[in-house]
Amino acid sequence: MDRMHKVSPERFRHLSQLILIATKMADWQALERHDLQLRELLVSHKPFLNDPKLAPEIQRARQVHDNALKALAKATSELKQEMELVSAQQERAVAYQFAMTMETSE
Repeated sequence: MDRMHKVSPERFRHLSQLILIATKMADWQALERHDLQLRELLVSHKPFLNDPKLAPEIQRARQVHDNALKALAKATSELKQEMELVSAQQERAVAYQFAMTMETSE
């Protein structure tokens, strides 16, 4: 195998750090970019992933990635609830406006 194309533990460490920062900042676009980079790294360097030097960093990347997905799911759920609340408020405002219009036209 060509050692020149072997992935370093530092590359996984760096991506884990970027994913962690994006998660803490709730920067979901950055998280998406880093997720794609991590996936590409895992796919393109598959023959080297059994390297014992990489195992701790790959495990860390998995944990950070899992935590990021949980945070994204929570943020998505909260946003959905917020959107439902705004929608309900809008419906009440429209109903009130309609009632007021009906009242003034009588």
